[in-house]
Amino acid sequence: ESRDARVETRESRRESRRESSRVESRTRRVYELTSSRVVRRRRGAKSARDMTTVSVTAVTKGAAPWRRHRCGGGGCASVSSSSSSSSPPPRCVVRARASEPWAVSCARVFRWDDVLDARATAATGEDDDATTTTSEENAAHTSPTLMRGTTGNFIVIDGANLAWGLAQKLKSRFTSKTRVPMSAAVLAALDYEPWRASGFTTHAFIPREYVVGYVNSVCDGGGLSTVNAELVEYLGKGMWVNRRLMDEVDAGRLTLVSRDGVDGRGLRKADDLTILTRAKEADAWICSNDKFRDHRRERGIGFSSGKALKEFARLRRFDHNFLIPLEDDVISATLEASGWTPKVGASFVENYDGPQRRVVPEREPDAPTPYHAMPQRVLPVYFEPLPTDSMKTARKTYLERQGWSVSRIIA
Repeated sequence: ESRDARVETRESRRESRRESSRVESRTRRVYELTSSRVVRRRRGAKSARDMTTVSVTAVTKGAAPWRRHRCGGGGCASVSSSSSSSSPPPRCVVRARASEPWAVSCARVFRWDDVLDARATAATGEDDDATTTTSEENAAHTSPTLMRGTTGNFIVIDGANLAWGLAQKLKSRFTSKTRVPMSAAVLAALDYEPWRASGFTTHAFIPREYVVGYVNSVCDGGGLSTVNAELVEYLGKGMWVNRRLMDEVDAGRLTLVSRDGVDGRGLRKADDLTILTRAKEADAWICSNDKFRDHRRERGIGFSSGKALKEFARLRRFDHNFLIPLEDDVISATLEASGWTPKVGASFVENYDGPQRRVVPEREPDAPTPYHAMPQRVLPVYFEPLPTDSMKTARKTYLERQGWSVSRIIA
């Protein structure tokens, strides 16, 4: 019985230490990411109630020099004993970098006018002296922990995810039998007008074979019977190229990512790793429906752990959707009035010398309608960025804290 009691006691102590560590880490992260205050840990702190805060100005106004020490935390610093303050210096202080709230950063992406108006109203009453620090101090004492909000205007687009997202949308909307990756999805995100009006810079990453490759992998290809001859050219020896995407590559708005592996098998996640690496370096937003859960064990992309990657994806990644507002009868009438003739199939491609399998020389009355080849004037498709559930919650919480309400006109 005594042995069982000792084992139970040890397990209870371990669980208590783990719980204390979780509470302390969560409390410190909340203060560090959401406010311009400094979190200080008392000696022997066991719970969140033992965590105290001191203002940034109270710590930085003195003449005490700062030095690094081995405390186990990457963003910690200690004050040397030469401090001029009469009170004892803090043993371990975490400096927080000033940044705009996460909801405000999301509002600039999704055009949330209510959040932007509430932020503008709150900014007029803020005291600038409360959180003012020099650029040298920020550079020397900035915590490496990811800030929730960002003032960056860079959006990284997952080209493969968007291309297949529109393909799935067309298949489910018109009950098609095949899916063809669409280059129109990538261009719709790159040219999204609200982002351009807000000063955002967009850049897309896409696998190389989606632009130059075999007919079954290139965008707007899919196969010899579904290839869009208006956008895809035949290069010879079974290789095809998407002219529209290649123009974006020449313009510098699209980057091709090679999936060729050193072992000859290839690396299908190379484009995702490139997107995460570039977004991490620039603290950029990521437009993709992929949550990147299968990359949390990667160690060569700049994240210290899987939790860090998960947190970054939660704060910087948002979803997308494609809208097809017209009904089927309206689409049919628009198609007939436009006089557009589809050029779908390898028979419409010049200089094609490959096999002629399932090639349709001309569109028959009972042939399936090639919705994937319809231009924007015939089949309007609109891109729409979507916030995640966490971003919606942040918006609601921010408006509640600011006391914002819908303006009403009393007659």
